[in-house]
Amino acid sequence: MINKIEEAVKEDGIEMLEIIESETSKGNIELVYTRRTNAYESYKKENKNSKIAIIRDKKGKIAFQAACIPGCYYVDEKKVSAGYIGGIRKRNDYHGVINWKGVADFIEKQDLSIYLCSFLSGNEASENMFNKKRSFIPELLPLCDYTTYIINPEIFTKVCPEDLIFRSIKRDDLDNVHSFLKMEMMKYNFSPVVNNITDFYGLNIEDCYVLERRGEILAFGALWNQKDFKQYIVKGYSRTLKIIQKFSFVSRFLGYIEIPEEGQVLDFPMLSFFYSKDGNMEYYSCFLNQIATVIKKNYKMFVIGISADDPADLLYKKTRTINFKRKIYFADFKDEFHFDNSKPKRIECALL
Repeated sequence: MINKIEEAVKEDGIEMLEIIESETSKGNIELVYTRRTNAYESYKKENKNSKIAIIRDKKGKIAFQAACIPGCYYVDEKKVSAGYIGGIRKRNDYHGVINWKGVADFIEKQDLSIYLCSFLSGNEASENMFNKKRSFIPELLPLCDYTTYIINPEIFTKVCPEDLIFRSIKRDDLDNVHSFLKMEMMKYNFSPVVNNITDFYGLNIEDCYVLERRGEILAFGALWNQKDFKQYIVKGYSRTLKIIQKFSFVSRFLGYIEIPEEGQVLDFPMLSFFYSKDGNMEYYSCFLNQIATVIKKNYKMFVIGISADDPADLLYKKTRTINFKRKIYFADFKDEFHFDNSKPKRIECALL
């Protein structure tokens, strides 16, 4: 049956990957956001309950795909189930009709409270496709503007006060870490519920760090390298950046990242689950400067994402970075979801 919605299986993962890699971001840097080596397995590594909808053409080839990755978030200090809708791709040479009602029904069957999705700024075609009014799809409502910052760790040189200790955590610290994260995450909307920091694929205890004073945790953050299941590949540059790339030592001197070679898979960690006590900017800044010394031992860059209404965004706006902007939306099939939109949002970049 043409346009029938199916749930993807592992064997579909390679064909899904080909469709994902046929699309690149627009702008001065042309990036491919991909999920090697098998897209289906990649989504399952993010969450074993991830569901991927596919539509096949007359020849049985995948013509369209979309993934729903479930999660749990704090909204107005309550736990809310939500699904992130990503990987929305149509095969470039497919010109048939998309069964949007079937896609909507597939997503609604996941029975989550709300659904989130995001679009890179400048991707008006995708935004318009989903903002088009359809009776069977809930309206996409704007949640926040969001910036992903790519940062050179060499620019952070501040020394912390002597009474503050920065260190990697041990297994014995996990209970205190989880209590700290719960307390701080509940102060924001759309921060993820973390029951066990080591439940996230590829994130280990030795990747997690705290800033503390006399045993009290003042800040926490984790270096999460997702290259084993999600990758960014530099496909090309604008003419201007191609010239700059030849003199990348200049960009490093100015505090920006070294411009990677075209075709290179970027190797970097995301600074994830980064919180300070009561949003204290001094602790936040001190932690950032200290973890940068760890990052630069193995990497030339790191990434963090933050919403425009998060007070911590001011820190990154003052920093020399390469950044990408996107818009995040939410949808509610039941039209029952309400929240305090004035409360700052802390959306985890590694989960987008």
